[in-house]
Amino acid sequence: MGLPYQVGAETLRRNPQQWAAYDSEGHCVVLAGPGSGKTKVLTLKLARLVAEEVAPPRGVACLTYNNECVKELVRRLGDLGVRNTGRIFVGTVHSFCLRAIVLPYGRLAGLRLPEKLEIASAAQATEVFGEALRSTVGTDEKEESWRKVCATHRRTVLDRHSSDWLGLDPRPAKVIERYESLLRDRGLIDFEDMVLLGLHLVEAHPWVRKILRARFPVLVVDEYQDLGLPLHRLVLSLCFGTEPGCRLFAVGDYDQSIYSFTGAEPDLLVKLASDDRVERIQLKLNYRSGSRIVEASEIALGEQRGYEAANGDGGSIEFYRCKEGLRHQADVVCKTLIPKVLENGAARNLGEIAVLYRDKSLGDVAAQAASAAGLDFVRSDANAPYRCTPFTTWLEQAAAWCAGGWRNGVPSLGELLSAWKAFNGTLGSDTAMLTTRRALVRFLFANRDTTLVLRAWLERLHDSCLRPTFERESLTAEDARHFKGILALCGAGRAFDGWSVARFGDQLGSPSHLNLMTLHSAKGLEFDVVFMMGLDQGIIPGYREMTPLSKKEPRRLFYVGLTRARNEVHLLCSGWRDSPYGRKDDGPSEFLMEVFNSTRPAQ
Repeated sequence: MGLPYQVGAETLRRNPQQWAAYDSEGHCVVLAGPGSGKTKVLTLKLARLVAEEVAPPRGVACLTYNNECVKELVRRLGDLGVRNTGRIFVGTVHSFCLRAIVLPYGRLAGLRLPEKLEIASAAQATEVFGEALRSTVGTDEKEESWRKVCATHRRTVLDRHSSDWLGLDPRPAKVIERYESLLRDRGLIDFEDMVLLGLHLVEAHPWVRKILRARFPVLVVDEYQDLGLPLHRLVLSLCFGTEPGCRLFAVGDYDQSIYSFTGAEPDLLVKLASDDRVERIQLKLNYRSGSRIVEASEIALGEQRGYEAANGDGGSIEFYRCKEGLRHQADVVCKTLIPKVLENGAARNLGEIAVLYRDKSLGDVAAQAASAAGLDFVRSDANAPYRCTPFTTWLEQAAAWCAGGWRNGVPSLGELLSAWKAFNGTLGSDTAMLTTRRALVRFLFANRDTTLVLRAWLERLHDSCLRPTFERESLTAEDARHFKGILALCGAGRAFDGWSVARFGDQLGSPSHLNLMTLHSAKGLEFDVVFMMGLDQGIIPGYREMTPLSKKEPRRLFYVGLTRARNEVHLLCSGWRDSPYGRKDDGPSEFLMEVFNSTRPAQ
């Protein structure tokens, strides 16, 4: 028996394309369809790189799109015995740029950054932008419209000395410059700053590139299609410059690009994969979904990609028209269909079921129905009780450890301590870090109790560990706000009133909790059974998405939802939707109808 990753790698030999990706030695781009095992290949490759190819103290950086993706990668790597330590960075592009580039090298390179730098909260960013807009353009402007224009300009025109920066209308550039100046005056940066400043440092300073290449000789990028132009230029600078560069291992799928509103440009993945310096590998076997689901997904996509189900025939797609509206759809799912799929074995447990929808307002409807049906659930959308961040994920992991994870090492104590070290980044001595780590260990061992009330657990954690960190570390200001919000939810009559520490730990994902999430949040995940609700024209595609071009991304979003399922997909519509102007009888989603007309009649 070998190491866990070696045992896992042997299973890749049955698929020549998977093995070729695992065994690649130079720059490699893996174009991976849904269910093709791309996360398995990526994590096994990462484990091999750390164990065999990159000698300490050098390491590997693995970048992905959002914190949900990070959580899944860290979980999978943990199963292989790989921990998120100093040698391996697993995080978002934003966190990599901030922690590996801007913080250590920004002031050395002459950037105007205060010693104690804070990340602007959404409220702070909104306030500062409003001030910048009023002082630059005037008071009679629509702030929301200007914010969208400036955000697009900021992330797409990266060369500020070019004529494109001022363009035909210089006002957006002037607003952006004033906004950034005001942020600096307050000792703040925002999320776009993290990537833009990181890119500037890498492109402008050869010594920064040299340090990063020495520290991370291999750069792994997941979900490349969603990461946008700044990341693409960062990759080009680090991996394909005139000097010897990082080795690149990138994974992506053009058809699953669903974040154009944040600057995603899937054509950049196509461009990268066509580069002669890169080995291109395509994964076409779907190990997740039954053949009927795979066939239906290509119909939904409107493109023939030649994907095949690895496990032969199987899978089912069911259609339901709930004429009384969204609440009717949610009630049918929670009161009738979920008990049915649990009883017939289509879903092994509640945690293997997902209810997917397009936006947070539909999530409210689903959450109300689940509560009324007595179903425990984990919710991932903008109306969830709290955001998924590295800190809130760590908090859930600490709770899970105290609630019994200490018995089997899931999560591991080492993983908790490694993340804790990152939160305490300004401690200047090994002695101070050791003291902080010991305080956390003492807390964790003293609070191993599944029945402990969450509020008491949080208060003890704050008093023994978090308070000094929040007071000392300026970059944890947002984390402190999240912690305060979670603690407030434990109050009388609030969402977490009476919760135990075990129940909070279950928010990481539990066999006893239903998954409620947006289609965006579901990307990268898989379930035995998927319910997709709100599939009405005007919702998906949206009522503003009327042209063939504007329908491309919602079509891909629908495709992502379909391909999350292993065994069954249940598609629900009403044929109408509510709007600010009353009921709109626009019929079921055209995407649903294309699948319906190609499969079988509705029930």
